[in-house]
Formats: sequence, C-alpha cells, structure tokens
Amino acid sequence: MLSINASNFSSNLFLKNIGSAKTKTISSTGNTQYKYASIFSRLNYKYSDKYIANITARRDGSSRFGDKQKFGNFGAIGLAWIFSNEDFLKNSKWLDFGKIRTSYGITGSDNIGDYQYLDTYTIGTNIYDGLTELLPSRLHNPNYSWEQTNKFEAALELSLFNNSINTTLAWYRNKSANQLIGVPLPYTTGFPSIQDNLNATVLNTGWELSINTNNIKTNNWYWTTSFNISFPKNKLLEFPNLEGSTFANNYVVGKSLSIKKFYNLEGVDPTTGLYKFTDYNNDGKLTAIEDKQIIKSMDVEYHGGIANTVQYKNFTLDVLFQFVKQSNLNYNSVIKPGALFNQPRQLLDRWSQSNPHSQYSYYTSGLNSQLNELQAIFKESNKTFSDASYIRLKNISLTYQFSIPKARIKALRIYVLGQNLWTITNYFGLDPEFLNLGYLPPLRTYSFGIQLTL
Repeated sequence: MLSINASNFSSNLFLKNIGSAKTKTISSTGNTQYKYASIFSRLNYKYSDKYIANITARRDGSSRFGDKQKFGNFGAIGLAWIFSNEDFLKNSKWLDFGKIRTSYGITGSDNIGDYQYLDTYTIGTNIYDGLTELLPSRLHNPNYSWEQTNKFEAALELSLFNNSINTTLAWYRNKSANQLIGVPLPYTTGFPSIQDNLNATVLNTGWELSINTNNIKTNNWYWTTSFNISFPKNKLLEFPNLEGSTFANNYVVGKSLSIKKFYNLEGVDPTTGLYKFTDYNNDGKLTAIEDKQIIKSMDVEYHGGIANTVQYKNFTLDVLFQFVKQSNLNYNSVIKPGALFNQPRQLLDRWSQSNPHSQYSYYTSGLNSQLNELQAIFKESNKTFSDASYIRLKNISLTYQFSIPKARIKALRIYVLGQNLWTITNYFGLDPEFLNLGYLPPLRTYSFGIQLTL
C-alpha cells in the first residue's frame, strides 16, 4: 500500500491536484497476508434427557508459524447431568432446573503478528550514494509453535421457585504453556527482541457466580435483580532458569504474573529531609536486584456488579453498580515536583525545619544530584503502591414510554440517563477504574432523549 504526502502548493486552488505540489513524499507500508485453515468434528450424545456428552477434535493451521510448525491438534470433551429430570426430583416444588456440567480441552493460539518468524527488513528514509537504506527489523526464528492452554471447568446451574431465582456457580482451571512473546535481547544484538515460545507454565484459576432474581411480578409492578462476582487468580508455576533470564526482576515462581518489586521506603529523615530506604544487604548502596524486596500483586482480587430494573406501569428505572477489589500504582509513581502540570495537593506536605515529619522530601531546582537520585528511587518504592478498590454507580436511567394511537404513534419513549455519577474509593489517583495516570478519568455525563416509533 502506498501513500503520498504533498506540500508547498503554489496556490490553495491546486490543493486537490497532488501533481502541482512542489514537495511530494511517497511512503509505503507492508502488504501482509494472513491465512488460517481448520478442520474439526464434533460428536454429541444425549441419553434420557438427563445425560449429555460431546467430544470435539480439530486441526488448525496458521500462516504465522514456520513451515514445520504451522499445524496444531486440539480437542475437548464435555459432560453434563440434568439431575432435575431424575425421578426423585421431577415433582419437586422448589427445583425447576438443575444441571452439573464439566469440560476439559486443549486450545491453541496464534495471537502474534504476521511474518514474525522471518528475517524482515524496513525501508529507511536516508539515501546514500543514490540508494535508499534497507534496515534489518526482525530476526529469523522458524521454531516457535502454537501457544497451548489446557482448560478445565465445572459448573452448577440452578433454577428455583418457579424460575424466580436462576444461578450459576462455576470454577475454572486453565494451565498455559509455550506462551508466544517477544523475548528481550541485549542491545548489542541490534534487535529489541525475538519472537519465541516462553519456557514457562502459568496457572489461571477462579470462581464465578451469577444470580438473577425475579423479585416482583404483578400487573403493574416488575422488579428484577442481577448479581455477578468473580474471583480470578493466576500463578507462575514453572520458569526454568528464571534467575539467569531477562525476566528475573519481573517474575517470581509461585507468585502472580502481575507482581511488581519495590524498594522499601522507611520515611523521610527528620534531620536531613532526605528519603530513607531499606538497604537489605547492607552494602551502602541501593540496587534493583538486591534491594527491591517488597513484592506486591496488582491482580484484581474480585470484581462484579449488581443491576436492578424496576418497572411500574409505563415507568422503568435501571440502576447498575460495579465494584472491584484491587491494588495498583498511585499518583506517587508519576509525580514530578516543579513540573508544569497539575500536582496533587499532598505534595505540599514537604520537609522543612518547621515540618520535619513530612510525607515528602524537600524540593530543589534540580541541581541537587543526591535528591534527584533519591526521588527516582522513591518512584520505584512501595509508596507508589496502594489500594485502588472502588464501588461505582455506573449507570442509572429513568424511562417513560407510551403510545398515541390517534396520532399513529406506536411508541414514544422519553428517557434520562446518568453515567459515572458516584464513586466510593480511597485511591490516590485520578480514577481507580482507568488506572493509566496519564489520561483523564471517565466523565460524569447526563443525557436526555426522546425516541419516536411510528
């Protein structure tokens, strides 16, 4: 694909004629091609409306792998028991439907870019001796193959009291191996990374619960509630030679993949006003490998939401709350005293002779090298990590709908909608839901509308 940029037209009248521009820049981008082929078969079996089994087998091929690694074999098996159809429960007054299901399977992923296994080159913009430069951009590696995940799930589904309560409780266990990643390389190689399968095993487990209830159902009133909550966990099970790899400072076997290592901030020295950090090996200096001993997980412990819909005659009220229990980086990870952008007011609690027990060190014009070094370490300390849990009123809407047959109006719907109206949180930052501290949080919005159907 080619693109042409033109500039320096002699007149605005010629803007639609690229040929009249004095300067023309022609650039090209790669024309990629992605091919995927799959063949699969499935066998389903059901006996007496109570016992269900299905078996799936498949073979997939992807153009994103080398010639000897293009194809992978995958499959799954599932079993279910509808126990509510058993004779001893058929006439139950409280159980309308009951099902236990489980499944196990192996899935594959080719979720990488195209041509990652080839030596590739990029056309540069410099010209030497009349020739355009050609730059190497990727290293050859035809040996990596499909990323594989072994998935197991078991669930219980229930419908109770004339379908007034419907619930599903599920537990899953997914073990992933051969992760497709860009393995970092030393700068001396001339390349930032090389695509390969990571020789590590990751385990993801969790519980998921959903409950839907019909609370009131009369001629004029209707009220339903939906609730869901999830408890996800992940753990690095195996990583051979982790200590000698480029990931040694990022992962720990037996810990979550979302951990981060920090220096331990002891506080501000009331005498000197400088930050004090724990020197774990007592060598008189702070290093990432030896002194980043505080390990924190940035995983979500649990998350969920609760929604209610209340309807009275032609009025409908919808309310959605969401909640998350988590910890993450806070404002201290990006603060830069003296910079020309807004800073949190907490930075005013800086050290001085009249304020020796402060949260922050004193500030300088930037010429104090010792303080600059400590400030950089501060931004990698446990002071930059804190609770980021929240409860948020995400959506609330009120709707009134009616019809006007004489005017041939089938439905006239008037609604008022509010989003991100209320948040309960102790998070030290802009917003606990969108943790990227460099962007604005979601806006509180109000909407009003009319929808007409003729």
